[in-house]
Amino acid sequence: MTATPDLKYAERTDRSMRPSWSANRGYLNAEHEGIYQATRELPGWQEEGDSYKLYELGYFAGDVILEIGVYGGRSAVVELRGAVANPARARPPQFYGLDLDPAAIVRSHDTLQAAGLSEHALLYCGDLRHFVHDYVIRPTMVFVDGDHAYAGVRSDLDMLAEILCPGVPVFCHDYANDENDGGEYGVRTAVGEWETAGYAEFAGAFGCGALLVTTPRCRGPYSGLTADKFAEQRTMLLRNAGVLPESSSQVFALREELAVFRDLLDRSEADRAARLEVIQDLQRRFEEFVASSAEAARDFESERARLESAIKSLEAQVELMGTTKYAARRLVAAAARRAGLHGRTKRVR
Repeated sequence: MTATPDLKYAERTDRSMRPSWSANRGYLNAEHEGIYQATRELPGWQEEGDSYKLYELGYFAGDVILEIGVYGGRSAVVELRGAVANPARARPPQFYGLDLDPAAIVRSHDTLQAAGLSEHALLYCGDLRHFVHDYVIRPTMVFVDGDHAYAGVRSDLDMLAEILCPGVPVFCHDYANDENDGGEYGVRTAVGEWETAGYAEFAGAFGCGALLVTTPRCRGPYSGLTADKFAEQRTMLLRNAGVLPESSSQVFALREELAVFRDLLDRSEADRAARLEVIQDLQRRFEEFVASSAEAARDFESERARLESAIKSLEAQVELMGTTKYAARRLVAAAARRAGLHGRTKRVR
């Protein structure tokens, strides 16, 4: 699965619903087909083509979603619905939503919570410049829907050039809005300048927005937050925004205590493993000693048996020799008597 769109459309006035990934044959699933109707009552403004594209972006590129201007959470729900629907996603998606209006943070949290998606969302009250200072992340897709004045859009796009990697889809809302013609909105002008500067390539117009894909000129050395850090920061920001009660600080304390306990447990497990390794080594050496001692004992017993046999053989030989000597003396004496030499044989010993 690639997070970079492989289909691009040069026509800027055709705003129909078309896929940006060749793996999408039209609709990714039944939820995708009905996502506009399913979210139309949520706070926020979208055309059907916007919902279609945001869901597709979330599905293919929704690992780390950055949204500038959350308002009420409608687009966040669409993007996250797409992100969690992809069975190939290796980890839960992370959504980072920014807005200058504190009320938008509360409103968006309520929307996401009602949709069962709040655990995936970190909501930040402030602009992109301050957010980038506070959080180091690597977005895999971006929805730009904040300040629509030229200076605001251009500032956001310039900052995105600093944090995005090449190949990241960036969907700029209200690109097709008529207010761009009179100068009330500066989305179209800012997007055109960003393209001309070489930071992105136009990939098609959909609904009311324009899809861009970043080029290698975007430097993006950043990475994302760990799951634990994401959850911690998410809760802290919600508490600061007044969305969660102060008692949530107890949850933080418990979570940190749990993290410390896990660390101690990991260390204890490592120590236990080291001790077990020493014990196993001692046991192995003892068994080798016992085995070698048993072999030595067997060798000793064999040698002892051999010596005992040799001793018995020598004793038998000695006894035989004694018997033979006694018999020889008797034969000599008998012969001497027959020869009349009895007295002389006494000297024969």
